[in-house]
Amino acid sequence: MTSPRISVALCTFNGARYLQAQLESIALQTLPPDELLICDDASTDETAQMADAFALESKFPVRVILGSERLGPAGNFAKAIEACRGEIIVLSDQDDRWRPHKAESLVRAFQQNPSAAYAFSDAMMVDQAGQPLGQRLWEAVRLRERIGEFHGARQVEILLRHNLIPGAAMAFRAAFRAVILPLPAGWMHDYWIALLGSVLSYGVPVDDVLFDYRRHGDQACGWRKKTFAQVFADSLHAGAQESWRKLELFRHARSRVLAVSGSTAPIKDRVSLLEEKEAHLLRRAAARSAAGPSRVIDVLTEVRTGRYRRFSSSWYSVIRDLQGSAGQQ
Repeated sequence: MTSPRISVALCTFNGARYLQAQLESIALQTLPPDELLICDDASTDETAQMADAFALESKFPVRVILGSERLGPAGNFAKAIEACRGEIIVLSDQDDRWRPHKAESLVRAFQQNPSAAYAFSDAMMVDQAGQPLGQRLWEAVRLRERIGEFHGARQVEILLRHNLIPGAAMAFRAAFRAVILPLPAGWMHDYWIALLGSVLSYGVPVDDVLFDYRRHGDQACGWRKKTFAQVFADSLHAGAQESWRKLELFRHARSRVLAVSGSTAPIKDRVSLLEEKEAHLLRRAAARSAAGPSRVIDVLTEVRTGRYRRFSSSWYSVIRDLQGSAGQQ
């Protein structure tokens, strides 16, 4: 079977501390990429120089795109994705370290699942020095316990509750690029790709550790472990304005799905889930905008629908909505 052309989209910003290790791990792939695209987001350290030096020595084509102004992680990845020329696009963070068989394993997943939009793998969590933290990524984000049901419409329902798939774990078909671009403001690229991919097609979990996922204080995006107090404090400060913003984001998602699907008949159950998520977010936003008994009534009315359990953090989210500040608009 002929292997599809592989593009690796590596986005960087002030990543000189970790970048060399990641570049070397990509160079050691058992299935080398057909191109490596390094898209730098206006770094002020030696990142650009390191990228240029690697391009000169690489055995496969390397293109370096230097940004003149910061786009942020999502915008930079969108720019990189648009510039890729391969049939399979593998996303890469600057601070991880790939296992030698990562690209080969992801490509095999696509070959075995010709209708899949994307594939993603597990990873080993490591500290800033690259030492294992004793936990895998799927365990950390609590995907391991749900991986057996990550198929069909259930994929969408799981993702509508939380984003569990970081971009560093993901690859997708370039043909799917026309669906995900342009990336709407406010969405992170990985969540957008996974959600739309599962609504319109499906994603393939590759149950293997294919890279080391580095956790450190300088991460621009990705999974970070927060304490209960930190998460709760974030929710209280968010207020109603944040709730309305989230509602608009998911309205964008449903609009994009309807725009590209033509007919919703084959995915009617998945579109219905998007509609339920919107209804849930609308009720939560309205509750956070209310005060006193009105807020309590709105929250308890939504509790009876069961959507807090399906689309949020169950009773934890109920408490957040009852206590959140209604005065912040």
